[in-house]
Amino acid sequence: MADKKDSTMTDGSLPTLEKQRLYWNSWDLEYLATVDAPKAGQMDAAIKLLRSLNLRQPQILEVGCGIGWLCQRLLEFGQVTGVDLADEAVAEARRRFPGATFVAADFCAAASPGTRFDVVVTLGTLAHVWDQARFMENIAASLKPGGYLIMFTQNRLVFSRRSDVAPLGDGQIRHWVTMRELRALAAPHFNIIRAFTIQPSGRLGFLRIVNSAKLNAVLSLVVPRTTLQSLKERAGLGQTLVMLAQQPQPGV
Repeated sequence: MADKKDSTMTDGSLPTLEKQRLYWNSWDLEYLATVDAPKAGQMDAAIKLLRSLNLRQPQILEVGCGIGWLCQRLLEFGQVTGVDLADEAVAEARRRFPGATFVAADFCAAASPGTRFDVVVTLGTLAHVWDQARFMENIAASLKPGGYLIMFTQNRLVFSRRSDVAPLGDGQIRHWVTMRELRALAAPHFNIIRAFTIQPSGRLGFLRIVNSAKLNAVLSLVVPRTTLQSLKERAGLGQTLVMLAQQPQPGV
């Protein structure tokens, strides 16, 4: 059974689209006013993956752009469009980062109209949409043949064992996934190039031992802390799932 923190509404119903919009406007403008360390680490990892593709002036779409911090960094690579349900957050993004194009829209209702992109990047958005299969379909529809998906999302294995997760907000959808579930969602539309985790955390259940400060201090006398972190990430114990995938070329 899913953890109580990993659910939708207490009665099993979905919040209305307007409630979702109000929630994310409030959350984005408060919590994304500055970039905290975990979010900065995700953005750095996304930029590293994008750089590894060696694309020339790609057209890039960020789904769930919030107030535009990642879009600002994506601009060094090519043309950037950001889309988000939160219209007030999008207005703030336009004010802060006029070099990018921002659209206030429900991406789950339909893929981005018109332009098809070379790359779609999305950080932490998958867990907050109800129809995750449709979300993946719309990403695929937004990409050119051979286009790339760079996706980051919450790892249910870890988030369900964290004691610091806030209660579900009014208007918030929360459905974390495992790596197996993420792979299954991507498989009908993409060839998965890389799938891994970053940012180990969690203090409940078996993670209380794995992430014990005392145990890790002792282990670090023999194994460098960076190596310990890498081992945990490779074991799937990072709080963030990361996937780099490519839409197949026609006939391939």
